[in-house]
Amino acid sequence: MYKKLLLIVLSIITIQAAKAQTEKGSQSLGLGFGVSTQSSNTSYYSNYTNSYGTNSKGKQTSYSITPSYSYFIADKLDIGTSLSYGGSNTKYDPALNSQTKQTSRGFDASIFLRKYFLYDNKIGIRTGPYLNYEKAKQTITYTESLNNINSDIDNYGGGLSLDFVYYPSKNIGLAAGLANLGYLHQKSTGYNQGSSNTFNLSLVNNLSLSVFYAFGK
Repeated sequence: MYKKLLLIVLSIITIQAAKAQTEKGSQSLGLGFGVSTQSSNTSYYSNYTNSYGTNSKGKQTSYSITPSYSYFIADKLDIGTSLSYGGSNTKYDPALNSQTKQTSRGFDASIFLRKYFLYDNKIGIRTGPYLNYEKAKQTITYTESLNNINSDIDNYGGGLSLDFVYYPSKNIGLAAGLANLGYLHQKSTGYNQGSSNTFNLSLVNNLSLSVFYAFGK
């Protein structure tokens, strides 16, 4: 009888500890890491020869590091913010219209709202909308006979994200990006002035992991 009562008490404590991670009033501090690669095959059209040149193969590598904070305004519903630093590096071989490399570095600030759907308060998914702003500097490197080109980039965006979530212990959580549906408005000043609008749907095509510490209630 004593052993049965002890098991019941321990089970209740375990359930409450797991629930406390995502219940109203809880908070979390996180650190995320992102790495992705993308390949392209482009042919430049010349107005002088009225023909396409040799195909240029590009390889882009992107990275980011993102600290974040969130507060649970209701059970399994948190609101938060994040600040990210990242960049990308694209190399072309052979050169694309005399362009050999393109680099970008910048900061990204976001606010988000996320709803958690968990099994046994330990494993599941979270999803919700977000808004973000990015300030970046872009440099295009040409062949030796041409000068480099610098541009300032302002990105305004938003969308809907989907993450996998797992709590291996009371205070530690892990997350991985599964999908993202987003809109991006880009404004460029400097040598390449202009703006563009982009809709994007990505499904687990990059490595986006985060670890967070839950505290509070």
